[in-house]
Amino acid sequence: MIHKYIAALPEASLIIGLIVMALVNLFRKTNTPKTFYTLSKFFLAFSLLTTVLFYNRSWLPQFLENNPYTSLFKIIICIFTLTWAYLSCKWFLNKNYPSWSFYSLMLLEVLLLSLAVSSLNFVVLVIALQGAFLLNWCLIRLGDDEEKKKLGASRRFLCFALLFAALSAAGAVLLLARAGSLDYEAVYKHFSHVSKLMPVDYTAAAMMILPLLFMLGLVPFHFWYIDVIGVAVLPVGGFLTIVPLFAYVACLADIVLNAFFPVWPVFKPVLIVFGLLSVGFGVVGANSETNMRRLFGFSTLYHLGVIVLSLAAFDDNSILSGFVYMLVYVLAMSGIYTSFLGMRSKGVYLSELESVSGLSAVRPYIAAGFLVFLISLISTPPLLGFLGKLSVVNNLVIQGEYTVMLFILLAVLMLVYAYLNVIKALYFDARINTFDRVDKGVYICLTVNLILVLISILNPKYLMNDVEAMLVTIF
Repeated sequence: MIHKYIAALPEASLIIGLIVMALVNLFRKTNTPKTFYTLSKFFLAFSLLTTVLFYNRSWLPQFLENNPYTSLFKIIICIFTLTWAYLSCKWFLNKNYPSWSFYSLMLLEVLLLSLAVSSLNFVVLVIALQGAFLLNWCLIRLGDDEEKKKLGASRRFLCFALLFAALSAAGAVLLLARAGSLDYEAVYKHFSHVSKLMPVDYTAAAMMILPLLFMLGLVPFHFWYIDVIGVAVLPVGGFLTIVPLFAYVACLADIVLNAFFPVWPVFKPVLIVFGLLSVGFGVVGANSETNMRRLFGFSTLYHLGVIVLSLAAFDDNSILSGFVYMLVYVLAMSGIYTSFLGMRSKGVYLSELESVSGLSAVRPYIAAGFLVFLISLISTPPLLGFLGKLSVVNNLVIQGEYTVMLFILLAVLMLVYAYLNVIKALYFDARINTFDRVDKGVYICLTVNLILVLISILNPKYLMNDVEAMLVTIF
């Protein structure tokens, strides 16, 4: 019995952290933004440590399973959350905003995402994943910048989030009626052993898969992400772009391989269409934007499309190539958002291309780091992005998807044009703003990010070999 309590430490530490933060907010009157960052940092770090130590132990084995696959995603979620929590504190200190809501919501969302990644049962998946996604509504409402636009975006987000949450719940009810259980294994046996599947079986599977595609923000569900990313405060925009993606992809792969794989050939063309639309809409949208946060929001659509196109076959090579590309993308985007924290004038964080013109003349390190991550995002050798794109191209060649591969490579040329407009503004346009001094923490994080990119370039075996051994445990 004691080993179950020990195995629950990663989740228990996050729950205790939420309670402690609530008590501190309630009874301590001299809180600063750094207070809640410090508390969340401690409990996140403890959760990370215990996840590493008990990577193969489960405290509710009938509902949750920890293995190298799930632990890998949970560790990455914790690491990126810790990093972004540190950087977000700089924003809250500069704005002098209370940070309790942000850090408590972030901690709770990490807890729910962790449960979703380890889930073996659709009840746990629906409650944890939909709960985490609905928490984003609270995050979106933080701050008071562009309040009218923010309220409108948050209302639209909530309406569609509730709609897809209801869709997931209805899908779970249908699965229970057809399979007699909501365990992944039982659902897999149902789809494997029934001689003739009924339309209701395919409907139930679709009702579980579509909400995950909505959470990922793939076209035609991209509207919520683009809507939100332009009005949410910078800490929220960065968190939504960097952290939840790992959990959504991990859960999608898990339910496809362990529950719906017998009927996946029916759904694979749909995922490919969504992926192609995301790639196309992403590059067109990026070229139509002058707001950098929305520009990189559309850029994210392109990269999400590439990820799901690589994943579509859901075999071992597809899982590896999709994960490598996703990790490379998130490393680059975390560098981009770190650079955003260095683009400030008179206390205002800048996002319009015109407002950051001439940045390289006064903040050369920020501009240079931004340039490196831009080049990585377009997969130019020898930077890390080339490794990610090479992995995807290799997988698509193995799958015989030459048309898809060609579409991805042609689309990135259009994305290059959008990125060139950013480079032009940073390096060649005349400066119109004075820029505030950049916090040394931003420089430190930017440097660490660049070092990680350099290490991965010099020794890619950590991504291509060591990680593969952990990913295959999902099968």
